[in-house]
Amino acid sequence: MNIVVLCFSYVSTKLFGIDRTAGALKRVGRLLAKRSTDLSADMVAARAVRGMHLLPLQVECLDQAMATWFALNRHGYPAALRIGMRLSPLSGHAWVTCHQDTFVTTPGMEDFTEVASYAPWSDSV
Repeated sequence: MNIVVLCFSYVSTKLFGIDRTAGALKRVGRLLAKRSTDLSADMVAARAVRGMHLLPLQVECLDQAMATWFALNRHGYPAALRIGMRLSPLSGHAWVTCHQDTFVTTPGMEDFTEVASYAPWSDSV
């Protein structure tokens, strides 16, 4: 399912925007929720982006973060999607936080100012 979510995020964010894509993933994730999991949050996050190198698309951090956010929440981990910007040099980045962990990291993340956040939709674990 991870490749499907990555492709969906890639196409949907460009056609419909981040808000609609996040809403759609939230609705689908609630329908397909896995309430019990044997996997740690780290393993779920790693599996969320596994196989992205096989895609003929240039998967950016936003797509990786959306897939990770979807997978973690689907498995019962309360993960939040964060989007940030920095001015010098002008760039943006998306990442996911779950408990004290941060996923889809990049060097210099402390320079990003959070401009948008999507709350967890699962609080099971």
